[in-house]
Amino acid sequence: MAHNKPGLGRFGVGAEIAAGLVESLIEASREIATERARKVAKAAKGKRAASEAAQGALWGALADRVGPMLKRRGEKAKLGRELGVARQQIYAYFNTRTAAPDAERTLRLIVWLAQAEARAAEEAAAKRKP
Repeated sequence: MAHNKPGLGRFGVGAEIAAGLVESLIEASREIATERARKVAKAAKGKRAASEAAQGALWGALADRVGPMLKRRGEKAKLGRELGVARQQIYAYFNTRTAAPDAERTLRLIVWLAQAEARAAEEAAAKRKP
């Protein structure tokens, strides 16, 4: 199926939407990342570098935003197909957090999240209208 929309390949999301989402993720995760980094560094008692803790916190902030989008039946399998991984790997990314995707899959995940959040906003607006 071909997409006629300009944007990022088959996802059909404009670069400005993706850029806005990235900015939003950065702003929303800054406080979360800082707090998590402090907690992890304190719990590790010097065993882990602060930069590693911050990196984990940023992934945690992204995973926190993706989690609610995966509540519907079949959404983990759909996301797995989009990222090219098994549904069980999606579970490891977002439920147990025992794994994290590579850079390419993370970028694809950000685009997917932009689409999912846009759909959720449209559904919420449709419910509000009589």
